[in-house]
Amino acid sequence: MACRDMPTIARSWAFPRADSLPPYAFVTTDAAKAEALAAGADLIDLGLGNPDRPPPPAIVEVLHAGANVAENHRYHPGSGVPELRQAICGWYQRRYRTTFDAEKEVVVCLGAKEGISHFCFAALSPGDIVVSPDPCYPIHASGPRIAGAEVEPYEARAAIAPAEAVAQALARVEARGGRAKLVIANYPQNPTGRGVSRAELMELVRVVQQSGALLLHDLAYADLDFRARFAPSIFDCGMPEAEVKEFAVEVCSLSKSYNMPGWRVGFVVGNRRMVGALAHMKSYLDYGGFAPLQHAAAWALTHGDRIASDLRDLYRARAAALVEGLREAGWADVAEPSSTMFVWAPLPAAWRERGSMAAVKSLIERAHVAASPGVCFGPGGDGYVRFALIEDPPRLREACERIRRWLAEEA
Repeated sequence: MACRDMPTIARSWAFPRADSLPPYAFVTTDAAKAEALAAGADLIDLGLGNPDRPPPPAIVEVLHAGANVAENHRYHPGSGVPELRQAICGWYQRRYRTTFDAEKEVVVCLGAKEGISHFCFAALSPGDIVVSPDPCYPIHASGPRIAGAEVEPYEARAAIAPAEAVAQALARVEARGGRAKLVIANYPQNPTGRGVSRAELMELVRVVQQSGALLLHDLAYADLDFRARFAPSIFDCGMPEAEVKEFAVEVCSLSKSYNMPGWRVGFVVGNRRMVGALAHMKSYLDYGGFAPLQHAAAWALTHGDRIASDLRDLYRARAAALVEGLREAGWADVAEPSSTMFVWAPLPAAWRERGSMAAVKSLIERAHVAASPGVCFGPGGDGYVRFALIEDPPRLREACERIRRWLAEEA
């Protein structure tokens, strides 16, 4: 048989983990965007939650200074440089009056997504059950699935209290003879923009505690709660801090609060065994981030509260501008988010049967406005579109004018 007739070796092997995953949420519309751009369109891309402004100069200056120190280019502790771990403890103490042991209760990650995914690898096995929101940021469901666990969704919508939704999902698991090992929560929530009060968060934490499950709370949008200066932490929700530490960890990120998404700096704090399992897993997988990035992140956490506050005001103003523009364009029932950097909009009536993917592709092709299809965040998101607040009001108004014409064509 000629070589050209033989199947390649790579084609003969299965890649079950990769093959089982659907296309990643934020690449599903890349082809439509690329086609529009190739045709010369002025595309207003509100799809990916990618901050449009650079990090503040003061943070970048710390990075530059650190890069000139020869020692910083060597390997460093995989759990994070001591300066950053201490800064994380100070950040929590200042905001939430919560104390952590920097050596045993804190681990630095290459962004929140890496921390969540590698914790799933460290803690979960095939047959385990994880309760996760729907709709959700994709890693909240895919992380457990990649680790081999089964995912039981709970409804992340305004009509049901978070604690009640989690309790219902836990009850479904128990009704079929199972037991949930882990509950994943995310408030303020991506993609819906929903925030919770301290009381609501305490109710959720108590439900998880009573179930005997572990809890992972994603607090990536800690600074982007539009009702309170700081979104509540599970460690300052009204339950004794020591009780929460018995079964829970919290994940945070510097990406949105300080315009540092490409720096890939996040952290996980809380239960010593859970943090230790992640740190142990990471010791096999990486040596941590570039030390100057970590030193600059430590500066941001220690000195950057004003930076984060200004960004919160920026996103709140953009949210108000976009929601007003969408309503004036004829997009009905759009509510202002209470947090995050997203507007979660129900599909216009003409598109509800066709679904969010078709709606977004049409928006790109005909209006030259990109958004994220709600279905990419789970089945519960298919009736929605997510707009990222990554343009200033004049550009948002232009997007809304294009959307007005697009909606008129569908009427």
